Amino acid sequence: KMDEVRHLDWGKCDWFHPKPSVMRKVYQGSSHYTISMGVIQPGHVPGPHKHDYEQSVVILKGKCDFHVDDKVYTFDADLDKDGGLCFMTIPAGAMHWIENPYDKPVYNMDIFFPKRTADREESVEVR
Repeated sequence: KMDEVRHLDWGKCDWFHPKPSVMRKVYQGSSHYTISMGVIQPGHVPGPHKHDYEQSVVILKGKCDFHVDDKVYTFDADLDKDGGLCFMTIPAGAMHWIENPYDKPVYNMDIFFPKRTADREESVEVR
């Protein structure tokens, strides 16, 4: 149960750079889930990974290939065109990764349930 309203303006937060080809901002405002926004640069191919929590993915803008277990899902989203978002839910324990072999950045949002804290420090408003 939440006992207070929490808010964070990502426009006032600096980007965190976990890798040269990835930028990220994180919101830890709930005790139940984590929200992370990322920008994946062209050419980015991280290693396959899995974790013990469910991950919902929203591709906001750009084209990417999302690998889950033995399948590849190609998304091409543009929020500015009729709300053209792409969604995916990845079960806990599924091997997955995002790849951007295309020529423009991909903007995505991840929602992790239950909360992911080990490598997702909350962004801080600095402006």
